[in-house]
Amino acid sequence: MKTFALVCVLLALSCARAVAGSLLPERIAPEPPFPRILQEAPTLEPVAPGIEYGDYQFVTAEGPLAVHVVAVATRRSDVRLENVLADNALESRGETVGSMAKRTGAVAGINGDYFDIGSTNRPLNIVVRNGVLLQMPRKRYALAIGRDGSARIAEFSFQGQVSIGTRTTSVDAVDELPPPDGGTSLITPNYGSVPPEENVTLIAMEPLSGAPPLSEYRVTSVADNLRTQPPGYYVAVGPGAYNSIDVPSPGDVVSASGDLSPMGLDQIATAIGGGPLILQDGAWYEDPDGPNGGEYAKRIPCSGAALAPDGRLFLIEVDGREPSTSVGLTRREFSALMRALGADTGMAFDGGGSSTIVVRRLGDVDSGVVNRPSDGRERPVADGLLVYSTAPVGDPVRLVARPGVVRAIDGAEVQLRVAAVDAANHVTATGEPLEAAVEPASLGTVRDGRFVALGAGTGRLILRSGALKGEVPVEVERTPARIAIAPYAPNVDKGGSIELHARAYDERGYVLELPATLGWSATGGSIDADGFYRAGGGDADVSVRIGDGTGITRVTVGSHDVALGFAERARFMTIPHGGEGATARDPQCGSCVDLRYSFGGQERAAYAVADLPLPPNTIGLAFDVLDDGSAARLRVALRNSINESVLVDGTVLDQPGWRPVAIRFPAETGEAARLTAIYVLPPKGMQLSNGQIVLRNVRAVVAGESPR
Repeated sequence: MKTFALVCVLLALSCARAVAGSLLPERIAPEPPFPRILQEAPTLEPVAPGIEYGDYQFVTAEGPLAVHVVAVATRRSDVRLENVLADNALESRGETVGSMAKRTGAVAGINGDYFDIGSTNRPLNIVVRNGVLLQMPRKRYALAIGRDGSARIAEFSFQGQVSIGTRTTSVDAVDELPPPDGGTSLITPNYGSVPPEENVTLIAMEPLSGAPPLSEYRVTSVADNLRTQPPGYYVAVGPGAYNSIDVPSPGDVVSASGDLSPMGLDQIATAIGGGPLILQDGAWYEDPDGPNGGEYAKRIPCSGAALAPDGRLFLIEVDGREPSTSVGLTRREFSALMRALGADTGMAFDGGGSSTIVVRRLGDVDSGVVNRPSDGRERPVADGLLVYSTAPVGDPVRLVARPGVVRAIDGAEVQLRVAAVDAANHVTATGEPLEAAVEPASLGTVRDGRFVALGAGTGRLILRSGALKGEVPVEVERTPARIAIAPYAPNVDKGGSIELHARAYDERGYVLELPATLGWSATGGSIDADGFYRAGGGDADVSVRIGDGTGITRVTVGSHDVALGFAERARFMTIPHGGEGATARDPQCGSCVDLRYSFGGQERAAYAVADLPLPPNTIGLAFDVLDDGSAARLRVALRNSINESVLVDGTVLDQPGWRPVAIRFPAETGEAARLTAIYVLPPKGMQLSNGQIVLRNVRAVVAGESPR
């Protein structure tokens, strides 16, 4: 038996099997249009009483899928859910879900509502926290958690009024200043400092009774609306309500009242917005209130919430935009996934790069991000739905370890992180040393906190610390069932280098830990035992041998250009449609196209749309641009091989005159299939009036040498 220090970190219990009373199914089989499943590798894990985590890894006919689900028994007295705002404010710089979870001690959570990204970062729909209405609902679906723990998905509406003296008018907003020609808003300290605003009467107040914002107040003054006012309680009266309310005097009483529907505010503990509704009565639902659009019909990273008839709440995240790990889902496919989990009602949250889910893995003190956000890092968002366990901390009852199942190739070393947990899965301390033994001993040994795989077979790792015990299943393979090499479609410049990584899977689809050094080889260039490849003068096949299996990938070296008929196909479009501007051919330059734009009102993009197929192995785009020096942003719109829309930054138009532009597509693009458009956006934070550029000689940059 080996002894090593007890590390207060980590996981437990395998879970490719269902446990009695489990909140999640052991396996799921979504019906079409969900992609046909070729392989499924599920892992289920308890988080806290009434809270479970499921990691479902699929290989499908459309590519791999990584699905993460937190199931919550919301009616338990030791479970609580809360809408957590970024930086605890409606308007903020944004905050990651991981940060929100650690800041508030959550054991799980998911990103929430769509938001005013890059500006105020304010959520767009209803916000209720601790039974207090912080932001009015809009006509989109939201998730509400009742004071009794029940969960409901509905479109909420609000009817309210504010009375000053004998005159009454409607409450049109909470913690928002009235828009131009707007009506009446209630402002609370949650809004922060009130900026100067013309044509707004700002009435300062102090609460008398009730729970703000719907309570009675006493007027303290009519504030100067042309100066910044400190956080506080105000009625902001816009031009649309000037004739409805008389300007009050200090000491006058203001009464604000109202309620939500279809659930009254007195029934709601927390509410968070999102939408659309995508599952109703167990079937796909086409929600007209959106948000909708062409991008949502494609496979993208997804986040959402779904309810089962028995009251279980599922928080679901699906990774996307990663061809080697997860391709994402369309909304219809996402709806089918919800139904397969046992839900009959479900809605989407903000997706794409915002999609993030956090979980306190068994044996961890804090929660952490368990998915792979498609931005390559967590995106700061406006709010999140966080889950808390209020079960008290007790004495330790067992030992747990991460990984919960050791799956390895012969010769691999696997770091073991071990912890003692109580009956509620909270990490607790133990002063006893840890002993570990492998049964049968032929599988391997434990050395310095690591399991060292020595022979193929199955068995277990026995953990003991004083009276505490734990077991970890062990599976050692000599040869994996499948080997993959990342990154996808590697390309490198002549004489350049790239680091390649091997990943191995067993026959069920579970990832196998690998030895530190592997048997790499290459038909050209050179590669070392760590997978570091240095290119020679041409393309090469690189292979890695693991046991009796071999994985292979083609590394293309250098690139060549292929002309595209962009000018012949280009046509003009704006968002929203109908904006001013045009595209035009230059009779003196066969490959040139003029793009004139005129941003005004709500117009935010001007496109030269071509929708051209790209040659196989296209890794970028090159063209010349006659820069107008406007500081506008030039971007490229693509579709990849799984029909996802991909937007790639090109250049800033800040160098007047002709110049070349070369754009490399990011790795998460996958295989670029079509060039949709080259388009112009206004400078960040500005609204351009008009401009004109010329695009010339648009070419695809194709990996590898030009065919002879």
